[in-house]
Amino acid sequence: ENAAPTEEGGACTRFFKRKTHPEDLLKGKFSYAVLGVGDSNLLLDRQTTTAKDCNQVAQEFHSRLETLGGNCIHELGLADERTELEEVEPWIASFWSKMS
Repeated sequence: ENAAPTEEGGACTRFFKRKTHPEDLLKGKFSYAVLGVGDSNLLLDRQTTTAKDCNQVAQEFHSRLETLGGNCIHELGLADERTELEEVEPWIASFWSKMS
């Protein structure tokens, strides 16, 4: 489902979504980068959808980590299965070039 995390990622997503966390939970302790991998084939209007439309979970997760004080070390990446994940390789290359 587009607006639901994968089965494997559900526990992690639910943990960070808790409203009881202080806003500085991750401040100075946690660096992150998020690459969302969605599938716009699952959306009803496939003709006009993009990777942004099929990655709500990644966008919300990125935003939540930022809200909790996490240090984003690379821009949010959004990939789409419908375009054969063509966005993944450039994002990974950019990530590693920033890390070196």
